[in-house]
Amino acid sequence: MKVIYYSYCGCFSSPICAYLHVNNKGQIEKEEFFNIPYLFQIDYGQIKFIGKDEDQNEVFIIGMKNFSENIKKTLQDLMKVFKIEEDIIFIDTSHYDVKFLKFLIRLRENKIFKKMTDELLYKYYYLRHQNIKKFIQKYKKVL
Repeated sequence: MKVIYYSYCGCFSSPICAYLHVNNKGQIEKEEFFNIPYLFQIDYGQIKFIGKDEDQNEVFIIGMKNFSENIKKTLQDLMKVFKIEEDIIFIDTSHYDVKFLKFLIRLRENKIFKKMTDELLYKYYYLRHQNIKKFIQKYKKVL
């Protein structure tokens, strides 16, 4: 089975959820948090491999902007055309994204604001990590 975590930008909640899914962690420490693959890298429409979970399900992320339904349908139809008989589950993580994420990522690029922005983004994750973990566990039970 393939698991695809997605959100508007695909660069905050999606990588965090996928990383937690693959590594089966309860909480990510600050140093490890900023080393999550593809965190803060905005790239719409590109499916990125994160890893395999303990059941050998492949876990991916993607940023879909406002085209999530179109992209999901297109991918499923392509699988039919090429006779790929594999299950895919799409998981929307956008409700865990930070408001004004694109602005904060741009602000983070400035050396003066980087430390402050990093603190803010990590604190946001830290405050929500219990809910995120429960969210991931709910889907892992289904797989």
